[in-house]
Parts: sequence; C-alpha cells; structure tokens
Amino acid sequence: MPHISSLFSRFQSLHNQTTEDGRFTVISIENLPHKLGITQERFPMFFVRTSPSVSSVQNIIREILSVEYNVSCNLIDDHGNIQKDIFSIITLRSPDAPLQSYFLDIFTLMLHKIQPTPSNRDLSIEVENLIAIFDALTNPPKKKIQGLWAELLVIEQSTNPEILINAWHSSPSAKYDFTLGKDKIEVKSTSAEERVHKFSLDQLNPSINSNLLIASTIVRESGPAAEGISVKGLYDKLRERVSEIDCQLRLYTVITETIGNDFAKLDSVFFDYTTAVDYLEFYDYHDIPSIPKDIVPPLVSEVRFSSNLTGLVDVRKEESPFDMESSPLFKSLI
Repeated sequence: MPHISSLFSRFQSLHNQTTEDGRFTVISIENLPHKLGITQERFPMFFVRTSPSVSSVQNIIREILSVEYNVSCNLIDDHGNIQKDIFSIITLRSPDAPLQSYFLDIFTLMLHKIQPTPSNRDLSIEVENLIAIFDALTNPPKKKIQGLWAELLVIEQSTNPEILINAWHSSPSAKYDFTLGKDKIEVKSTSAEERVHKFSLDQLNPSINSNLLIASTIVRESGPAAEGISVKGLYDKLRERVSEIDCQLRLYTVITETIGNDFAKLDSVFFDYTTAVDYLEFYDYHDIPSIPKDIVPPLVSEVRFSSNLTGLVDVRKEESPFDMESSPLFKSLI
C-alpha cells in the first residue's frame, strides 16, 4: 500500500485538465484499478471502478462529501494511458489540506479492505462508514486531546498494539478505555508534578470478577521539537507497526469520534513524548486510594474524587504480585 504522504504529494501536484469530452487527469493508486483526480476547486475525487451490476444504491450529496455511482468517465493517468469506463466518484468537498490528507488516507485504507473491483453495494457500505466518520468531525469533542493522546501512548508502548486497538472503547464515554472480557484498563494523565488523578466511584468499583489496571502518566504540552509528538504523530508511529487494515481503520474511527470538531488539533498540539513514556506506569485498582462504595448513602450518586498515586508499585515490577501473564490484554503491556 503506498505511503499516504506520497499519495497526498502526488495529489497536490495534480492540475484539473478536464477537456471538452470530460476527460480527467488522474493518478493511479498502487495495486488497485481505481484513480485519484482533482476538481476545478482542487477538491480530491476518487474514481472507483466497480463490477458491472444493476445497482439500487442512491447518489449522495452532503455538505462535505458527494458520491455518484455508475458515471461514464474519460480518464488519462500519470503514464499517459487513456481509459474510458464506468466509475463511482467519491469527492471530498473541502479545500482544507489536513482534511484532504485524512480523506486520502482513510478512503485508501477502505479501498484496500474490499475487493479490487467491488460491487456498488459493497462500495456503498464503505461509503456509509466514511460518511459516519466525517459526520463525527462536526460534533463537539468528547474528550480533551491530552486524554486521547495518553490512550494512544498506551497503545503505542504495548508489545502487541493490535490487542489494545481491538479492546479500545467503541465510545469515548465508555466506563473504561480498554476492555477485553473481564480485563480492563483505564488511562489517566496529568500535567501536574504529582501523580494525582480524578476518578468516579464506579471506575474504581468494577464488577466482582473483573481485573482492572489504572494506567497513569504525566503529559505536558510542548512544541514540535525533537521530543514533541502530536496525536497524528502517534498514529503514524502505530501505522508503521500495525498491518491489519481493520485495526488501522478502528484507530481512525475512535480518534475521529473522540476529537470531533477539534480535528485541527490532531497535528497542531504536541506533548512531551519522552517524559510521558518515562512516567507511564500501571497499577492494580485495589491499590488506588478510594472511597468504599458501601459507605455512600443510597440516594447519593455521581461521586467523584482525586487520588494521589505517588509511591504505588507498578504491576510490571517483580515485587508486584499482580498476574500479568494470564491476560492477553495485560501481557501486551509487559
């Protein structure tokens, strides 16, 4: 699969040269029969070659995305080859360069996920997923970017990131950040000097058979210097290690649902990577200073408090009695 920065650079060098017969100048997408073109407004447009079929799927015109099925097109690619065929055209109607790069990245992943020449029905399923992702970018953020960055750091530091990605919450409002059966991880970050975190009473009172670890780190905003990494930077590091397309798409989906209309911060806010890694530790929830649930009056709810975790023993150390080996989720943290 081509590196996205290369594809985006090639796209940026494209010039709309639509002729009188409707011919578009396009570039080829490696190992796929599809093409990438550009509109007169310099919007990116994918020409997706689909298998011949009678399709009942409807064209879609949204504020930021448009989809047209079964369009007869004349194309000339970057090798001078002329092609006349039926394509489905997916266009991002935005001049924003970061958003365009994001669009190229995620839709190229989707194209590699499905058959090389999909049916319109199969393509429409991916288009619906694409629309859901871009719709999420219009919503308010569901978590501060520092919290999202810390969760990505835990994934990036693991020995098996695919396990953590598949265990990552399907909703940013989920009770725990990672859940695999009875095993759970909640990620906490602070920019303060002391390791003090806020908890809800329910977070430190999982079901009786659950195993819960609290990931704790100190995250401080920094500039884009050698030690500063953005959310996009952490994603790029993970992209190099994760080969499964479904995992890469899940990363994108959760990031988008979490960040919402703070999308511009993905590559413009940086945090000190070295400090966060050095301070990343994992604790058994039983060791966290907490309030016993049975002393809370029956009509009292939404109890929240801050706990200082300084001096607790990291479960990865030899002196900790916590069993990391019996859980694939926890074992990936070693």
